[in-house]
Amino acid sequence: MAQLTEFIGAADLYTTPYLDEAQITSGTLAYAFGAGKAVVSTPYWHAAELLKGGRGVLVPFGDAKAMAREVTGLLRDTARRNAIRENAYKLGREMIWSNVARLYMRSFERARLT
Repeated sequence: MAQLTEFIGAADLYTTPYLDEAQITSGTLAYAFGAGKAVVSTPYWHAAELLKGGRGVLVPFGDAKAMAREVTGLLRDTARRNAIRENAYKLGREMIWSNVARLYMRSFERARLT
């Protein structure tokens, strides 16, 4: 795990080129996103939800040229890459365990009171 987070931490951007829309989740995508990395991905369910709203870039399944174009574009466009990284990082902070636990506790408290 330490090596994985070290590699993700060193990355300028991250790609997840899955081939199937039904790919439910990606642990490495979650790590990269939480670390505030710019992500280029195919639009499998997890990525499509996580990367919308300027938090990443989606490319069609099986389109290597589109993947290469977007990766190259982000590597060349520091301002755009950093904007995507900031958007990802902001949402990622909402997903850290301490915040999620706080949200669960609020939910349990509301349920208890009603």
